Amino acid sequence: MRKKDHIRLALQDKTTATSLDNYAIDYNSIPRFGLADIDTSTTVCGVKWDFPFFINAITAGGEDCNKINNDFVEISKITGIEFFPGSYSPALKNEEDAKAYPKGYSVNLGLDKEPSLILKAITDTNARYLQMHTNPLQEIVMPEGDHNFESWFTTLQEVSKNSTIPVILKETGFGMNEATIRLALDLKLAAVDVSGMGGTNFARIENGRRDNKSVYLENIGYTTAESLENAYPYCDKIDIIASGGIRNPLDVVKCLALGAKAVGVSKIFLDILLNDGKEALIEEIEKWKKEIKFLMVLMNAKTIQELDGKIRKIN
Repeated sequence: MRKKDHIRLALQDKTTATSLDNYAIDYNSIPRFGLADIDTSTTVCGVKWDFPFFINAITAGGEDCNKINNDFVEISKITGIEFFPGSYSPALKNEEDAKAYPKGYSVNLGLDKEPSLILKAITDTNARYLQMHTNPLQEIVMPEGDHNFESWFTTLQEVSKNSTIPVILKETGFGMNEATIRLALDLKLAAVDVSGMGGTNFARIENGRRDNKSVYLENIGYTTAESLENAYPYCDKIDIIASGGIRNPLDVVKCLALGAKAVGVSKIFLDILLNDGKEALIEEIEKWKKEIKFLMVLMNAKTIQELDGKIRKIN
C-alpha cells in the first residue's frame, strides 16, 4: 500500500521549474558536423552505455508495482537504454516479490538493511550494479520510518568492502553536499547519484500520508544543480550520476555539461507509461535519443565528454 501511495502522490506533484532553468547551454550558430558524427555513449562504473540517460529506480513490490517494472524491462530492451529497478525491500519479505524483481539489472536497497541481506540480494538478483539508497529525511517524515541511523555508515563501509559489483550511493530527492561525495570517494564507491531537489519530494509525499504534518522539512536539501556543483571537483575521481526533476533532453545535456556521466529519469517516464502506455513511452524515449543528438550538434560536441563545461549560469 505504501508503494502505491508513493506513486499516486508523486504523480500528483508536477515538476515545472527546476534549478536547471538557471543554466543555459553553449549554443553555436554554425554547427561543425552532422547527426551521423555524434557519439552518445558514456561509461558508468566501467561499463559502456549507448545512451547517457536511463530509467531510474521507481518502485517494486505488489502486483501493480511489479507490472510497472516488467513493462520497464521490456521498454529498456526495445530502446536500448538502461533500467534500474526500485527497492528490493519488499522482496526480502515476500517470495512472490522476490520472484518478480527484475534479474540481471541492478538491485536497490537502503542503508537501513543488514549488510548480509544486501550482499545476498546481489546474488539472488544476478545484479550488475548495487544502488544503496540513502533517505534519512524521508525516514524522519515517514509515519513508519526507520530511525536507527547509527548503523548506516558502517553498513555502507561493509557492503562497499565486500560487494562483487559496482556500488552506487543514491540519494532520494534531497541532493548531496560535498562531504557526502568525499565520503563516497574515500570508500572507493563506483558512483554517486546526487538525486537533487526539484523532482519528487518524498518529504512532501510522506507528509501527505500523515495527519501531523511537518511541512518545513520539505525544503531541506540541495537542488540537482547545486548537487552537481558540489560534485564537479570530483567528477574525474568518481562517476557522477544526476537525477531529480529531469523533464526533457535539454535537462539531460545540461546535467552532462555540469559533469554528470549519466542522467536518471523517473517521474516523467512513469507518468507516460501509466497514462499513455508502453508504445507511447517507447516513442518518447526514441524522441529523447534523437533530440539529445540535435542538442549536441548545437553545442559543437561530438561526444558526451565534449559537453563538459559547455554551459553558463544565467540566474
